[in-house]
Amino acid sequence: MANVTNQQINIFIVDDEKAVADILKDCISDKERSIAVCYDGLEGIEHIQNNFCDLIIVDLVMPKVGGLDVLKFAKKTNPDVLVIIITGYASLETAIMAVKEGAYDYIKKPCKLEEIRIAVDNAIDKIKLLRENRRLLKEIKDAYHELMLLKKEKKADKKISSINFFSSNMPSLHYLYNNNFFPNNTVDKLQALSLLRESGSLTESEFKTFKNNLLKMINHEE
Repeated sequence: MANVTNQQINIFIVDDEKAVADILKDCISDKERSIAVCYDGLEGIEHIQNNFCDLIIVDLVMPKVGGLDVLKFAKKTNPDVLVIIITGYASLETAIMAVKEGAYDYIKKPCKLEEIRIAVDNAIDKIKLLRENRRLLKEIKDAYHELMLLKKEKKADKKISSINFFSSNMPSLHYLYNNNFFPNNTVDKLQALSLLRESGSLTESEFKTFKNNLLKMINHEE
């Protein structure tokens, strides 16, 4: 899995037509993107085996090892990798097969460079969202772990009841209730608490404690 703090997007292009692969690289180049290029399907698999990829752009029809084989290997190596298939031999059957194997997008040649740019930009937006979700999930787990340590060291019930559940000392929970993520209203906050309980991140007792603390805060503000 990629380091969620690394902002660089690792892109790998595989196409046996060197001119096409090089044009694709120039088309999608950006300062936040690291782009590697390969002109052979087998060498492409070797690269994927030895290097982490966020996004792979691969031609469907190549000698020896085709795009679907590259796609299958890439998804087996890293289920989160996004793969865009590009082909001049498009058919409904191959499109369905590519989707079943986990392709993110399927583009038919001849394609406009702007179409490629849009597909890549959309894929990168998804990659960034996945990274952000992983980061927030890690912060939630870290905060929960800290609560469990407090529970063991400070007689859980009394100590936890005095903690401001939405304080800046607990960054993951602060993010959950930031206006950029949820409207600032009681119903959504309670719903978020319920989701944490349903996922197992909070026990029933802890859920009730936090809920009561939230309601007390609201009554105090009123």
